[in-house]
Amino acid sequence: MASVIFRRYWIDGDRTHAAIVGDISLDSVWRGRGLGQLLLRFMTDYLEDHFPEHPAFVIPTEAARRSFAEIGWTTPGKLIPYVYLLDPTRYVRPVVRSEAVATAIVTRTRDVARRLARRLVRDGNSLQILDNPDDPALVAFLRELPKLKGSALHDFGPRFLTWRYAQHPRIRFRIAKLVRNREVLAFLVFEQDADARSCLVFDLVAATPPDLLCMLALFILRALSEPGLTTVRVLLDSLHPDRASLRRLGFVPRRSESVFQVHSLSGIAERVSWRVTLGDKDT
Repeated sequence: MASVIFRRYWIDGDRTHAAIVGDISLDSVWRGRGLGQLLLRFMTDYLEDHFPEHPAFVIPTEAARRSFAEIGWTTPGKLIPYVYLLDPTRYVRPVVRSEAVATAIVTRTRDVARRLARRLVRDGNSLQILDNPDDPALVAFLRELPKLKGSALHDFGPRFLTWRYAQHPRIRFRIAKLVRNREVLAFLVFEQDADARSCLVFDLVAATPPDLLCMLALFILRALSEPGLTTVRVLLDSLHPDRASLRRLGFVPRRSESVFQVHSLSGIAERVSWRVTLGDKDT
């Protein structure tokens, strides 16, 4: 089986519904016989016949990637995990072999991280945390987001945020918004995983790059004050414009372990520059 859900996307400045391929499953006894590729070819043909105006998108496993490539899907780029190390204790202890020295180094490192983050915070800006996306100021900000020509990104309307995050049956997502004089300048959606001791950012949007940098700096300062957190993680495609802000703040790119693939009859999905985050993954 393979499932598809249609979600709103802004593609080349126009709003449309993209076919997002989610779960793909094949019984283990039938693997290696070409049935998976046959299923995906049938699914692709069905989409072309019944929804020819709608592009398709998938974040595949490696096995599915090969099958999609064989039937003509394009791979525009890789997905890069970025990691901000909040607490380097696990790396420092084996090197210095002294708890006192390790504690001193970690304390100094975190102090430096706070000072660097504070330098990127703009006067008058603050970070506020929401549990639901129905905040009027946030709704107004989302309504005014520019619809960029030559780009593809999912819709950030309140309906999407409610369906994707607020009503999620298993995960408690939260929204951090950057505010100045009650006006929203940027926001991000995150999940705080206590078991993994990590904060995972699913979506991030800002009116300008300085606003994005300021929001991330305030978010890092917040994360540094949270006991038990060791990392903040963000997943972006390899050409995403926000990657420069992440690196400036101190996020480290890790080795890519996944890609995304697209397909469209018109070729629009292959021509535009996709802006992919974890929010694009069908979960």
